[in-house]
Amino acid sequence: MQDRHHQIVVVIIAIFTLLQFVILAIFGYTPYPDSDGYILLAEECINNNDLYPVASKINDYPFLWNIGAINITIVSLRLFHSVIPLLVLYALMKGMTAWFFYKVTEKIYSTKIAFVALAIYILYPANYGECTSLLSELPFMFFIMLAMYLSIVKNQSLIGGMMLAIANWFRPMGIVFLVAMMVFFLLKWQKSLKLLIGYIAMITIIGSATMYRTGLFFYQAKTGWMALIDYSSNHTTESMQVRDHTEWNVAQKDSAWKALFIDWLKDHPKEYAAQMPVKLVNTYVSDNVNMCTFIPDKNDKEYMYEEVSMLTLINSFPKLSTVQWLAVLNLIIYFCIIICAICSLYYYNRTHYLLPTGIIVLGTLILLFVGHGEARFHNPFMPFFIILSAMFINKTLWKE
Repeated sequence: MQDRHHQIVVVIIAIFTLLQFVILAIFGYTPYPDSDGYILLAEECINNNDLYPVASKINDYPFLWNIGAINITIVSLRLFHSVIPLLVLYALMKGMTAWFFYKVTEKIYSTKIAFVALAIYILYPANYGECTSLLSELPFMFFIMLAMYLSIVKNQSLIGGMMLAIANWFRPMGIVFLVAMMVFFLLKWQKSLKLLIGYIAMITIIGSATMYRTGLFFYQAKTGWMALIDYSSNHTTESMQVRDHTEWNVAQKDSAWKALFIDWLKDHPKEYAAQMPVKLVNTYVSDNVNMCTFIPDKNDKEYMYEEVSMLTLINSFPKLSTVQWLAVLNLIIYFCIIICAICSLYYYNRTHYLLPTGIIVLGTLILLFVGHGEARFHNPFMPFFIILSAMFINKTLWKE
């Protein structure tokens, strides 16, 4: 019986993965601004025969973007003169992420909860089409779920910690998952210690390799302080002066933005606090970004997001295009997941809820305090909302 169930899960995930390839073949590359930006920077690195960041241009960069996402783009362009092979790899990674997600959920909870969670994951429209762009969330989540699979299922916390650092190389949110997992392993301090050692070791390797080329120790993106000052205050002039300061390297610019923000915060603590509810709403108001994959003539549109934005959907309802109806369906499922996840807290149990709630709460707090509100930013937390939702469904339907 167990073997039969395992075969069904493998077939479901195989179909899910195949659909990623089909969508990529039919709809092609999705030109998100960040994705296009990665390609431009990768091409610049190739022209300078270097990786990102280019050592000779360290004073030209206004900020340091997601290093791993850009460097893997460089590899694809160097080897194949195209990003399509990388998108194919991303499609495979999306399928493997579903497998790791299932196995981790099964290990922590039960086969039934894992199967319900996988069903939600597979049926959720936002989980399709992500591989058509170079956005950093997909490889980030692949390495996050791989780290959890290695640490929780395979008892390989040292390697798991290294995978967390690689995820952080793609998108600087690895610390959220590191802390949550260490707390989860609190009574098994050896696993927590190995996780931390692996994380620090890989950060040291990444940072030292960058330092060898550039003279600066970088292991993740440096965009936070710039974004904070730009989104939190009206220091537009001062921010642009930092951005255009050619005598400062990218680390010095980051420090200057930090100083600007802290100076502003000292005089505007209430304004800073008042922005947090707005950030929270903007972060969780929708989950339609990946619907851009299915927009016709997306390569010719100046602003793809507009067609599937909440405001456009509200103003156009009920006269919606096919893609907009898909976005509405996606929103319905999204809000059902969030509501079920919140309702699941009624059955709170420390052991069962510690990991998913820890990731969601800690990640959200970091976005509120040192980030800015954007719907894409909650994507790394969605698998854990799905786990909570599956637990609620399990309690409601099977009383287990």
